[in-house]
Amino acid sequence: MGVDDDESGRWRFGAILFDEADGRLTVDGQSVEIDRSCAALLAALVRHADEPLGKDYLLETGWPGRAVHENSLAKAIGRLRQALGDDGWRIEAVYGHGYRFVQDTDKAPTPSTPSNPSPPWRRPRVLLALVAIVGICALLAAALFRAQPNESALKIGEAPDVMGRILWVDDHPENNAKERRFLERRCMAVYSVTSSEDALKLLAMYRYDAVVSDMGRHGNPLAGLELVQAMRARGDHTPFYLYTIMPSQAQRDLLAEHGGQGVAVTSDGLYSFLLPARDDR
Repeated sequence: MGVDDDESGRWRFGAILFDEADGRLTVDGQSVEIDRSCAALLAALVRHADEPLGKDYLLETGWPGRAVHENSLAKAIGRLRQALGDDGWRIEAVYGHGYRFVQDTDKAPTPSTPSNPSPPWRRPRVLLALVAIVGICALLAAALFRAQPNESALKIGEAPDVMGRILWVDDHPENNAKERRFLERRCMAVYSVTSSEDALKLLAMYRYDAVVSDMGRHGNPLAGLELVQAMRARGDHTPFYLYTIMPSQAQRDLLAEHGGQGVAVTSDGLYSFLLPARDDR
């Protein structure tokens, strides 16, 4: 990571260019809009790269002079990670403290690369194979929708006014029917699965704006934490929220350490995470 010109306030890291002066963020050459709070947080994080910044400091930075709950910070960090795309891993939760911006590229997820330097997708045989694979995947997806007419698969004919997609993981989905209906009335598409395994499969195939999970499932009291840990380990930075009736500060700290964004106890608290917020932008 570096600055274009001395004291210019223009930061480069990975595929990211951030102009601190006007809050402009560019990812892979494409302009990405972020709100004022996110821009202020990103500026503070990159200025103090590799240094942990406390939550109180970040709250004052993002919302100066305002009394804002730390849930607003968690939501803003989630939005920033999404905005940074493949570089979202750089914003790292610091257990019991806050967050830091990681500039060491050695810590980045390392995708496998072919030993042959020429782009393999340009070869005719490989291209034909890719076309065949895409066709097979399309047939398998169609078969999946026909064979599983339940909530584990994405609904066909999603409403055109949908504002976002939520993946809800709970082994007793009937307990959250009221919340799901509330969100759907507000143009949020909600898809339910009962296991972490199904959630990880869907996350590999489709894009979601948030994951909501219970804490314990199928006799495993740590299922929720293990799910977000598995997501982050494979580079999935989808915002993750626990919805539980038995919260604790230790639980919140552990969730933040594993890369989660927040814990909700009440339906209103959950809605404040998931619905478009105006008071913290």
